Amino acid sequence: MSGKQIKLFLVDGTPGGLTTAEITNWTGHVLSASRSDLADLVKRDEAQRTGAYILLGDDEAAVGNTRCYIGEADIVADRLRYHQRDKDFWDRVVVITSKDTNLTKAHGRYLESRLILLATRAGRVTLENNTAPLVPALPEADASDMDYFVSQLQIVLPVLGVNAIRVPLPKSSSRLPTEATESPIFRLRHIKLGVDAQAQQIDGEFTVLAGSLVVASWHGIGKADSTMKA
Repeated sequence: MSGKQIKLFLVDGTPGGLTTAEITNWTGHVLSASRSDLADLVKRDEAQRTGAYILLGDDEAAVGNTRCYIGEADIVADRLRYHQRDKDFWDRVVVITSKDTNLTKAHGRYLESRLILLATRAGRVTLENNTAPLVPALPEADASDMDYFVSQLQIVLPVLGVNAIRVPLPKSSSRLPTEATESPIFRLRHIKLGVDAQAQQIDGEFTVLAGSLVVASWHGIGKADSTMKA
């Protein structure tokens, strides 16, 4: 994959506050904010456009400790004001629009459907969506443009700490493994517990490989507080 230049702007100068994200030569625009900053977010021009949004909230009982709702709207700000009243779980929102304001209602619905599909496939969060809308029919050229739009979101959202649609990249069979590109395979064995696992760093994440034997739940208490967080 070629390099990407991502521009982040901290609107209030505070990490974790209102943040914009863009990729050079990409028409998309991403705006991230905490729920406490919603009043400032809905005043911005981006929030008056057609687009999609992602609501995120911490929940220890959820997959990946995160609950997530994905939606779309003609005017995103109006929908977020509604969710301020009808959904309690979220504490962070990501707004996805276009810098050239060319996204239509059909584009927004296409984007919503594709994001829900990817989030379901990734399995990193508990989705709050009760339904998975079908991908609406778009002209071939528009569908191609929106698929590219989504592919750029898969790059920029993890930079903002949002991994809901981060599907592991398939390993290319044509690429020859080299020491520079392939992580070594790590092995962990614990005969008493029946653990025999292998793991490798793939796409920037430590991934347990297929065929590994592990225990179903954590047993015992670590000597350090960091043990359970590892």
